[in-house]
Amino acid sequence: MNGRKIILPGEKIADARVQVPGAFNDSQATYASVVGMLDEEGRFIPMEKKYRPIVDDVVIGMVTDARHAGYDVELNLPNVGFIPARDIRLKLELGDFVVCKVREVTETGDMDLADVRRLPRGQMVVFPPAKVPRLIGKKLSMINLIKENVGDILVGNNGYVWISEKADIPLAIKVVKMIDEGAHFSGLTDRVAAFFAKEKQNKVI
Repeated sequence: MNGRKIILPGEKIADARVQVPGAFNDSQATYASVVGMLDEEGRFIPMEKKYRPIVDDVVIGMVTDARHAGYDVELNLPNVGFIPARDIRLKLELGDFVVCKVREVTETGDMDLADVRRLPRGQMVVFPPAKVPRLIGKKLSMINLIKENVGDILVGNNGYVWISEKADIPLAIKVVKMIDEGAHFSGLTDRVAAFFAKEKQNKVI
């Protein structure tokens, strides 16, 4: 069977109480509350969901405001993230791409960011946050495969994907779109590997 099992709201996804986004529990099991799918390891992945930041998530964003207290970072969310100036040594500028960790999330959704690293020049693309696990792959298998074939690329839990200007940006965008459209199929890593092999063959020809 090439397609992955689609899970409908109300279907059981685990015979135990587990905390999973897009799911709810009763006393003995866990059930889907939204449409999703099961990956190769049996993990439930909602097909579409809004990203909700949690502490220690890795996120990618762009600096949109710089002031004495710190920097605002646009993160593909209703609320911007904030980098306190006292916590970093580097000076950021408007338009800088950064990768950070979420240090704190308030009840209103405001975020403090830490472990900030400025990214070199590149291009940002948007990817559905619900499908980020597929773009990263089991034990980083998918993202490492992409890096080997296109160059430097980073994926944030918030759905922003940064591609280095030194990478093959058109090829990277093509494969990211391929993974987005094929996230519900099994054997996706093998399909992407075959895609890269074909691309290399075409370049030789």
